[in-house]
Amino acid sequence: MNKFAKVAAASSLLLLASACGGGSDDGSADGGAPEEMTVWIMGDSQPHIVEYFGEAEAAWQEAHPGSALNVEFIPWPDVQTTLTNALAGGDSPDVIEIGNDQSSNWASQGALVDITETVDAWDEAADLDQNALEFASYEGSVYGVPWYSGVRTLYYRADWLGDLDIEPPTDWESLRDAAERINEEHDVPGFCAPTDFTNGIASFIWSNGGEIAVHDGSAWEGRLTDPATREAIEFYADLSADGDVSPSAALGANENDGCLNDMANGNLGMYIDGSWARGAWEGVAEDPAVLDQIETTVLPGADGMAPAFAGGSNLSVWSTTENPEAAAELLQLLAGKEWGDRFAETAGFFPAYPELLEQDKYTSDPLKAAGAEQMTNTQFFPATPNWNSADQEQKILPKAVLEIAQGGDAEEILAGYNDQLTEILNTPVE
Repeated sequence: MNKFAKVAAASSLLLLASACGGGSDDGSADGGAPEEMTVWIMGDSQPHIVEYFGEAEAAWQEAHPGSALNVEFIPWPDVQTTLTNALAGGDSPDVIEIGNDQSSNWASQGALVDITETVDAWDEAADLDQNALEFASYEGSVYGVPWYSGVRTLYYRADWLGDLDIEPPTDWESLRDAAERINEEHDVPGFCAPTDFTNGIASFIWSNGGEIAVHDGSAWEGRLTDPATREAIEFYADLSADGDVSPSAALGANENDGCLNDMANGNLGMYIDGSWARGAWEGVAEDPAVLDQIETTVLPGADGMAPAFAGGSNLSVWSTTENPEAAAELLQLLAGKEWGDRFAETAGFFPAYPELLEQDKYTSDPLKAAGAEQMTNTQFFPATPNWNSADQEQKILPKAVLEIAQGGDAEEILAGYNDQLTEILNTPVE
């Protein structure tokens, strides 16, 4: 049976998009896998992703004839509700995509299977990005395998920098200098520094040798008041506050709301975004020719390339699967070098295997080369379920930067938010 291939051939993009799954059949196709394996993927169904899974199903069926893949797409706005319902006993998958910053959250709730032994026995796991693999762990056990990654880089108007006879920025000093000169020459902000942008702000902190928080073995300790962290935050806040350097609309905004439209329409010189930005520009650009003038480079740090947060997703085994061994095998297929690399390329991201970043398809593409290089210098946020509360709910770092950019006392502001950050990160996980 090739259920997926039949669905993939259908014209509707939403035939596979569902917020509830069917689970696995009780019947066994070949003694090693059930007649159907359910996979939940985050986001909307897209033709190229559907095609990928059709091909992956064929590879799965080489080892398990008659075992089909039932792939269901969960729109991002529905993820929290859908997974909560699944955990409460609703329809659920065998294998699931989980945002890498959500892995510890769902692991702490008992939603994911401990796959430490599976990973230890899997040869390809040794070649994965080991920091990303550690980020997929919780309390010493592995609950996910990195599937793909995405990093942010610095996008800039190459024609404007060329006319000014200056190179793309490589550090903070050259970033500010380029931004100021763009403003003088073109009367538009030179660099967009949105305050609701933890990923970007973190790169400034890390590049200066600072940390957001550290774990001493028994507890989390906020580091917003450390000199290196404070210096980076003040530098970024100063960029945000300077209306000639950064758009005033970026105060209190994220990169999508405060920067993207201006970049796509020739009203901005530089900003930080991911490899997915090109598609977003095409949706808002009044003159598509502007987009051909935009190039990208690695993130400029205090002195050289800054680390970037390696966003992306893991593949995990859902705790209620009736076929844990088959689910672990399917996870290894999809997250292995061949199919992991295929998905990364298909989805416009980067593979979770550092050695694969050296392939020509990444290094020779002008818009991918910088990302591939940036992938060699990444860092991760505190690996605790409480990080989501500190960042997404309380927005501790964005609020601190905004208040400082608006003229508040940095020492006092950071001391208060550091206490709040430490308290949240050390809240017992229920």
